[in-house]
Amino acid sequence: MMPHSHAPMHGCGCPPRHCGPPVRHCRKESKELLVQPEKASGANTNLPGGAAGAGGLTGAGGVTTGRLPIGTKGEAIIGGGCCVQLSVEYMPANVSLLDQVCMVAVEVADSEGSILAWSKKFKEGYHVKECIITTYPGAKLLVLVDKAIARVRWCEIFSC
Repeated sequence: MMPHSHAPMHGCGCPPRHCGPPVRHCRKESKELLVQPEKASGANTNLPGGAAGAGGLTGAGGVTTGRLPIGTKGEAIIGGGCCVQLSVEYMPANVSLLDQVCMVAVEVADSEGSILAWSKKFKEGYHVKECIITTYPGAKLLVLVDKAIARVRWCEIFSC
């Protein structure tokens, strides 16, 4: 059996082939995108929480993106200088309604045209899923929710 080995890492925690030459200091900046259903008044309640760009859409029967019917969406751009791992927290938007089926979906389109997606249908409770998608800077993040609140978190790594 061959011994397990790891590639050498830079100070930022990335393998050398992903980050270029070694750097003296790397800075991690946490980012998040919160997406929740719009209020009945139609006010947009998406809060980017430091992420770039967000918007909300609602309509009778939900909005269709071509792949999934949704109630609300939020968008952001992944930045930094190294690979990024996304985590998601999600729960029903109205915890007093029993037996409602909620949905959350996370989609990432990278700068080379590849699309990665994660989705979950659920009925109740607060959930956390870590490392659902790994991507690179320049990717576009799309979060879709139906009867749910979701927050996607990631850390962008910068050389200083």
